Amino acid sequence: MTTRREVLQGLIISLGGASALTACGGMATVMSTHPQTAPRFYTAREWALVARVSELIIPRTETPGALDVNVSGYLDGLMADWASAETSTSHRQELAQLDAELLRRAGGDFVALEAGAAEATLAQLDAEAFGAGDNLGGYRRLKGYITQSYFATEDGALEELKWVAVPGRWDPAVDISRR
Repeated sequence: MTTRREVLQGLIISLGGASALTACGGMATVMSTHPQTAPRFYTAREWALVARVSELIIPRTETPGALDVNVSGYLDGLMADWASAETSTSHRQELAQLDAELLRRAGGDFVALEAGAAEATLAQLDAEAFGAGDNLGGYRRLKGYITQSYFATEDGALEELKWVAVPGRWDPAVDISRR
């Protein structure tokens, strides 16, 4: 995903699609992997990378973050239970490429980096991934998976997707004229 519009379209599709699929008798249910158990799809290294990147993309603020809602467990379940062989193979390859790129940029193990250094490294990579270049598509897809997974959780849907009215008065019909 390269634009905000595409991210929002993906969220709408994932939320609407999830609602439609659950109406089909729960056939599309994804069982999240509990954080205290072994992942079903990811290797230990992939799990740690997805958890760290998720944590940096959606940190805990006044609302739960990606780790709080178990985004990595949801993605693990999604890849194990729902993704096609092509999607899961491509995802695994993209994670390996991302891990190597972050290792190169960080000058060491990205997963073990101090929070500030990890955030700066990921921010630089993110700026390049969503800049003018067409590289780092695997990271862009992972970021999309993370945000869609976050908003597919109960906390993400209920805590983050609140409608907040613009403060102040709203007039639906205002005469606009130049003075």
